[in-house]
Amino acid sequence: MKTQIRLLLLSLTTSVFFITTSCRTELNEEIGAPQEQTLTANSKIADLILKTAMNDGSGDNILDGSSCFDISLPVTVVVNGTELTLNTEDDFEEIEAIFDQSSDDMDTLEFIFPITLIASDFSETIVENQDQLDALIEACEEDQEEDDDDIECIDFQYPLSVSVFNENSEVLETITFTNDEELHDFIKDLDEDDIVNISFPITVILSDNTEITINNLDELEEAIEEAIDDCDENDLGEERFIDVITSELLEVQKYKDNQSNETNNYRDYIFDFSEDGTVLVTLEDNDGDDTNNVTTEGTWSVRTRVDGGLNTTLDFGTEAPLNKLNNSWNVKKIQEKRIMLDEREGEGISKDELFFQQI
Repeated sequence: MKTQIRLLLLSLTTSVFFITTSCRTELNEEIGAPQEQTLTANSKIADLILKTAMNDGSGDNILDGSSCFDISLPVTVVVNGTELTLNTEDDFEEIEAIFDQSSDDMDTLEFIFPITLIASDFSETIVENQDQLDALIEACEEDQEEDDDDIECIDFQYPLSVSVFNENSEVLETITFTNDEELHDFIKDLDEDDIVNISFPITVILSDNTEITINNLDELEEAIEEAIDDCDENDLGEERFIDVITSELLEVQKYKDNQSNETNNYRDYIFDFSEDGTVLVTLEDNDGDDTNNVTTEGTWSVRTRVDGGLNTTLDFGTEAPLNKLNNSWNVKKIQEKRIMLDEREGEGISKDELFFQQI
């Protein structure tokens, strides 16, 4: 009887060994092959995914005028003297409606502190007053001028799942992400001993709302790299706009009226924008005598729209050709020494364009 029991135990042990070995072999084949399609820590594609999943702070620029942070909702603000409690981003339209009530007043927005800022890595900071907020935004925008990490021109469609096998703990699990923060934190904390396979196919969404089906890591890397420069990823903000337009004298680099390029009409004009909302335009006389220069005074302003973009309103009076530049322009792009404006008819279609560059 004892002999039979020993034989039975031996048989069971052998069976368990073969089953375990077989399962591990199948697991390794499922997780580890092909190796080039395995997502590993500190790899190029992991870095691209991390940057794509970063928090884009531009959605609430109508509140803080900066793409560095999101303001955690709900938040209470005072807009031109009217107190509003904002619970969702849809409530931002109430701000724009108040701003649009008059074009002659100076629009103001004040926070009821404390407020909470959400940074690009989803970390949170409690801010107690306006001075602290201004300092944080200024420091962040200085950093972004040197190194703007987040990739805003492509997004993941959720849910998105991965299978993870840790070689040390020999634990296999499936993780499903429902938003950027969950995916960002996972990639940030990815261990070198983790073997990760994304459950392809997945869907990514481009800046023009085009959806692309991705079947492997190579396709994902290619899609992200191609999308990086496909949209205005320059984090438009009022402070940055004001800094570029007021720091140096400007000239018209390009003016297009519909399909007609009229840049030459502005070759001799110099624009001096001031932070108080005034602008001095000088028409230089080609004879070199400054006393013959013609000077025109105008006004300008900038505000953030509910969609996070910027509008700048220019008014140079009624005299031609400067009067053709009078408009509420969409701020298309802000560069170190250039501001690009346009007027759109329909989504993505540029009718008029006005580019200023520093002299």
